[in-house]
Amino acid sequence: MAAEELITYRRCIGQQLEELELLSSIYCAPGELQMLDAGVVADFSEFLAADEGRPAADLLSHLEYVVKLSLPAQQSVEVRVELPHLYPLLEWARVSVHTPLLGKSREQRLKSDLEQFQSERRQEDAEPYIFQLLSWLQEHIEDLLQRPASEFVVQPAEPQDPPQNHKTPSHLERMWIYSHHIKSTAKRQELVRQARQLQLTGFSRPGKPGIICVEGESENVQEFWRTIKALRWQKISVVRTEPRQRKRGFEDFSEQLFNAEEGVMNMGQFIRFLESHGFGYMKSELFGLA
Repeated sequence: MAAEELITYRRCIGQQLEELELLSSIYCAPGELQMLDAGVVADFSEFLAADEGRPAADLLSHLEYVVKLSLPAQQSVEVRVELPHLYPLLEWARVSVHTPLLGKSREQRLKSDLEQFQSERRQEDAEPYIFQLLSWLQEHIEDLLQRPASEFVVQPAEPQDPPQNHKTPSHLERMWIYSHHIKSTAKRQELVRQARQLQLTGFSRPGKPGIICVEGESENVQEFWRTIKALRWQKISVVRTEPRQRKRGFEDFSEQLFNAEEGVMNMGQFIRFLESHGFGYMKSELFGLA
């Protein structure tokens, strides 16, 4: 593992343990905070204490705990928190609320609002935010329970009304990006996370060289480029932009390895991959091949 990547893991793990200590001092009543696997804390502490740091691959488990939030009338909800190893710098916490109090309609609204809360926090900074999230959840759930369920019922669209009949048509854009190399696990995960968050399709090819293709709404493609180029790269550039596309060439966004050996691209397999999706012309743009 590269030194830069190891530093990122150690910083994230350290922040997770500091945040857990803070939460334990706040939710300290019996049963308020329960660890699902207490051994993870000891494992994380050993990881941070080891000389030069243990490989992050040794971290097999994630930090998981359940916090019980008190509500009026002696009611409560349980919030389950699972922290990926690269939270809070590069990954979101996985948070779920378990309660029979909300009902289906309020539960759907809460899930949507929770995703929005995390998205806004992620854009602001890369600091731990579980305490802020729990405080927000407690207030937000109380508010949801006080409002009638009818507020949250989504009315089905009338079938005779054509979708987007009066909307300005949006345009798809495809962008091809060339990097000297893509090896960092953190960067590879961030590429996938950003693409899926922005509802982009395409692929990333880690190794040397690194190739990225994203397609989707023009503003989302440009946002993806602004975000990833801000990461530390030896060399990265846009090879080609294809605006005003009529359809996508990929169904989702995924990482493609092409049976690479020691990070070197299997050129034949990659060219066949491009041709199978109708992008054979990019072999000249990317590699100068006829």
